[in-house]
Amino acid sequence: MEAIFDVMETASALQTQFTQLRNLNSFTPVCALPPELLSYIFELGQAMELAELIDADGASSLPIFQPFEVLVSHVSSHFRNVAIGTHLLWSYITIGPALRGEEIETYLDRSNGCGLGVRMDLSGARIPNPLTMAKINMAVPHSHRYQRLTIDSIQESTARPILRRFCNATTPMLQHLSISVDEVEGNTAMDGKMFQGGAPNLSFVRLRGLALHLFHPPLDNVTTLHLDQTAPLPMLYTTFRDMVTAPSLLQNLSIYGDIIAPQNTTHWAGLNTAPISLPHLRCLRICGVGGAIYSGLLLHISAPALESLVLKDLKESDLQRFWATSTVAARFPLLRSLTFFDSEISRDAYMAMFRAFPAISTFTAAYQVTTPTLLQLLSEPQLEPELEYGPGIPWPRLQTLTLLVNLYDMEHLIMELVGQRKAAGCPLTKLRLGTAQPLSVLSRYAWLKENVILEKLLELDGWPMADSSFDVDPDDILFV
Repeated sequence: MEAIFDVMETASALQTQFTQLRNLNSFTPVCALPPELLSYIFELGQAMELAELIDADGASSLPIFQPFEVLVSHVSSHFRNVAIGTHLLWSYITIGPALRGEEIETYLDRSNGCGLGVRMDLSGARIPNPLTMAKINMAVPHSHRYQRLTIDSIQESTARPILRRFCNATTPMLQHLSISVDEVEGNTAMDGKMFQGGAPNLSFVRLRGLALHLFHPPLDNVTTLHLDQTAPLPMLYTTFRDMVTAPSLLQNLSIYGDIIAPQNTTHWAGLNTAPISLPHLRCLRICGVGGAIYSGLLLHISAPALESLVLKDLKESDLQRFWATSTVAARFPLLRSLTFFDSEISRDAYMAMFRAFPAISTFTAAYQVTTPTLLQLLSEPQLEPELEYGPGIPWPRLQTLTLLVNLYDMEHLIMELVGQRKAAGCPLTKLRLGTAQPLSVLSRYAWLKENVILEKLLELDGWPMADSSFDVDPDDILFV
């Protein structure tokens, strides 16, 4: 009996405590938050959900569950009123099989004049069906509100249903345009001009696959241009030159694939043409297949303001012509950041790289096989007289180094790198290591933290790093 009374007494005490806590909480219920604050919390929650979807899939995809804005509007009447009144929650619309026509109308209505981010996902059907085109027709009259427009299509038919809807559109708010087309049906002689009504704020354009040839948006004010040649249909050198020089203030250029026709790339050295002048270009990114595109582009563009260069899938011989040029070190005098993805680089190639780009302050090598060679070279004084800085540690201005490493195999090389560069008077400021092991397994972990800012690399930097106009670019998937 005594045990029973003890249990009852404990239960009573817990009930009293629960009541006290509930009463205390009643003074600060979530529903008492100012609508403006709750609205901001909803916007943050939606942004977090979108980021998680992108991280999980590597690209945006059709939702397989109720999106955040719908879920939060069904929690309570107060949440619903605040969510419906938070117009930005309803400004991102994915038009595809998952969203019904009445839902599109709801989003357009609740966004209440806000700038729209519209994604037309036609990747699930070779030919868009009438129902999908009817959904697109609901959104086209709102093109004056578009801030972002993404079109992802397997095939553009002979009738050019997408292009016809946007050829004369006026999009004064449009900043970001991304179009991907895998195939085209029949003969397509139709002019591909888009937004002839005007797109004065268009600053970001991505053309992928056959969109390179089918769609011609206005490029005059573009500052970031992605040309992704994923379809086996390259263009003439002159066409490429005209496209990349159309923007008068182009700052960021990303080239994927062997975008120039073979008859041009096999005779890059014989092209008797003036350099492609890109006086404002700061960031350049290249990923080729055949290899000629690397030296070809680097030797045929004039970009004196270039600060950042990213090369992916580079082979040992791909830059031989570039290394051999006598004026190579003077081509990009402001280049400070260099990144290699999945690139096979030997000791000799690294030495050529030190000569070609002598003032590098930030270097990333996302290819673990060549890491030991690089660590050794960056630790030891080089005796080659043709190095710009003479004998000494390569890249004396190097501040930030990012590497993929196996800590168990490379710890001694890492320690030598940090110690010897410090002793030589050109210490590293930050060392970022991509590894499966915790950094604390390093036997001299404490010493390392005292001598350099040590970080574990969780994900590679976005591109371009200086671009803060949009938080995420879910379609930038070809350079990962």
